[in-house]
Amino acid sequence: MKKTWLAAISSSLTLAVCLQAAPVQAQTNPGAQAETKSAGLGEIVVTAEKRKSTEQKTAIAMSVLTSEALSRNGVGNVADLTAVAPSVSFAQAGPATIISVRGVSSRDTSEIGDPAVSISIDGFNLQRALGLNASMFDLERVEVLRGPQGTLLGRNATGGAINIVTAKPKPGDLSAYLGVEAGNYRMHNVKGMINVPVNDWITLRAAFQLRDHDGYRNNAPSANADDEHSRSARLHLLMKPTDRFSLLLTGEYSDFDGVGTATQAIPWVLYTAANVPAGYAVGDVDLGVPPRGNAKDFPMPAGSYLRTKAWNYRAQADYDFTFATLTYQGGYRRFKIDRRTTLGGAYGTNRQNFTFGQRENLPSWNHELRLSSNSKGPLKWQFGGFYFKESNNLTTQFQDFPGQDSISGTPFLIQNYVYPDIVAQAKALFGQASYELIPGLTVEAGARYSKDDKHRIGYNTVTNVTTYLNTKCYLTNSCVMVTTPQNSTASSSKTTWHAALNYQATPRNLLYAKFDTGYKAGGFTDLAAYNPESITAYEIGSKNRFLDNRLQLNLSAYLYNYTDQQVSQTVTNSNGAVATLVLNAGASRYKGVELDALFDPTPDDHFNAYVAYLDARFTNFAAAVSGQLARAAAAEGKLVGANWQLDGKRPPQAPVWTVNFGYEHDFHIFGGRLTPRFQTHFESESYFTFYNFASDRQDAYHRSDIIVTYRHEPANWTLSAFVRNLEDTVVLSSASAPTSATYQTYREQYQAPRTYGASFTYNW
Repeated sequence: MKKTWLAAISSSLTLAVCLQAAPVQAQTNPGAQAETKSAGLGEIVVTAEKRKSTEQKTAIAMSVLTSEALSRNGVGNVADLTAVAPSVSFAQAGPATIISVRGVSSRDTSEIGDPAVSISIDGFNLQRALGLNASMFDLERVEVLRGPQGTLLGRNATGGAINIVTAKPKPGDLSAYLGVEAGNYRMHNVKGMINVPVNDWITLRAAFQLRDHDGYRNNAPSANADDEHSRSARLHLLMKPTDRFSLLLTGEYSDFDGVGTATQAIPWVLYTAANVPAGYAVGDVDLGVPPRGNAKDFPMPAGSYLRTKAWNYRAQADYDFTFATLTYQGGYRRFKIDRRTTLGGAYGTNRQNFTFGQRENLPSWNHELRLSSNSKGPLKWQFGGFYFKESNNLTTQFQDFPGQDSISGTPFLIQNYVYPDIVAQAKALFGQASYELIPGLTVEAGARYSKDDKHRIGYNTVTNVTTYLNTKCYLTNSCVMVTTPQNSTASSSKTTWHAALNYQATPRNLLYAKFDTGYKAGGFTDLAAYNPESITAYEIGSKNRFLDNRLQLNLSAYLYNYTDQQVSQTVTNSNGAVATLVLNAGASRYKGVELDALFDPTPDDHFNAYVAYLDARFTNFAAAVSGQLARAAAAEGKLVGANWQLDGKRPPQAPVWTVNFGYEHDFHIFGGRLTPRFQTHFESESYFTFYNFASDRQDAYHRSDIIVTYRHEPANWTLSAFVRNLEDTVVLSSASAPTSATYQTYREQYQAPRTYGASFTYNW
């Protein structure tokens, strides 16, 4: 790995010497070239380190997409970032989005689970990746930061961070736009914005988005799932009564009402006497063959729905003391979920029926107070405090009805989780400073102390009913129920560190080496408590501009050592209830190299390319074996019921190779610019569980998009047409191996199929 790092940096230095380059003028991203094409790659200001700087002078591996880049690349939701943001992938677990950066993710989307990638909107930290798409409108930019960011960005940033930055009010600018979009699956979207200066120091900006499309699947007798019917609106009020003080108030609302995500339940494939392998028995589940179903046409029982509502109120206040700026960022968010998911056959038929229902009420509060230096001298610093609290009132019900042809006496299983009081609370103090030792050479150091507390009060009930006729006990309230208290608490704390050495070798060449530690809080499940996870990360990198500011070449290499990495699986507890079990993998190691390039050979030709290699493995991990996994363990020579050694297995969502490529050309015709763009994304195979079964494997795939945009600059309108997923590639967004006998199915969810359409936007 050291040789790989040295090779990456030496290559960068060689290019710096050999290529003729002009002073750094600008920085850009795929599809986000500046309007003045002759100036080369455009400049983008970021706030990845909670102070303004350009991307190329920020020693973080990152991807930044401006509003223009988001539009030109057809990014309408967070999953679309996969095609343009390197080393980022997305999976789905019901309404929750699971984000992976450099193969680091968290699949625990339960009421106590924490993500591994920090998500924020205008600096407001989101505990859960719920309703993200509802905020993907009227944006200034999206920053995707790769690698641990816990010192400044806070909790649950062991994998990285995604910062969604909305467009802010512009004083003195009366402007607006209105956009419409239509396409297949009866897609019709509308978006709009108006910016109004009320007076010299008050400005309003209001924006909205309506998104509708029918389901991507044919799920009769159910309505077609993977649909969208959402409404979102945002209002910013900016007040700048003096040059020193500004206050930004924001209100945001969104709702979603539809069938929701489609989960295909594929019946178990069982071994027969003719094909049973050594270590297995007739009737065991075959985990060695991916049981892929038809991704577009599969039945679902009627009754599934997903309804969400979100309210978010935020504030940011800044006061300039000359020597430093005091900043407050905080607010309140409430998210409500009401959903029902059905799998299998209708009640009373010869097919198993499984129903999952959930109601959740999630209010959360965020507060951060930060003081940042304004000095232009060699010393820069910032420090602050952070407070977060989330409350939750959760009710969940599972109903599992075996088919009529099941073994006589097989119980129906009805279970309820009632948790009226769930609280997660986090407090932190942090600081970071940098000092320029000699011109161009800067040393950085930072630390953060985090304290996390969680508690849950509630209970679980399980009811077993042995015949269809006995379900009438629900009418008389005479069913036999087993009730289990589910009261738990967990506390953890950690001091994490950051150290870096940055060298601005020339105005256009940055070299950096850094060391970071990260931390994700411990917690508990219905079955057991689990420890915090810790990561130690080493990274070296280089950011460069060459060829008169027309070629950008960024390289990075990293090594992560994980301790007690949190991994999760679905199991059945002693009462027969379905539960999430979180385990601590003793140790795991991630090694990777990334190459990110932009090239504008002419003012009208724009290339982008990205290649990433990742070797991620568990190095010390033993998981308990039970249920359907017992035979799989036995086949590998393990004792049934003993721990299964999983050393060498790959973490979920961690492909070895990731490649992105894009090209666009500007044709100057009819008083405007016609820009066709082609982009493609490739991933080698990956897995959705740490067992690495074929049944939870995503095979290697590639997927491409074509976007054609015409901008009539004098009249200020834009017309665009697109085809996404040109190959109509079937890509999983989730896959689960049958780890418990309750479901009796493999379960799969899918990303969007081929979509196409056109949009029109007019600016005033």
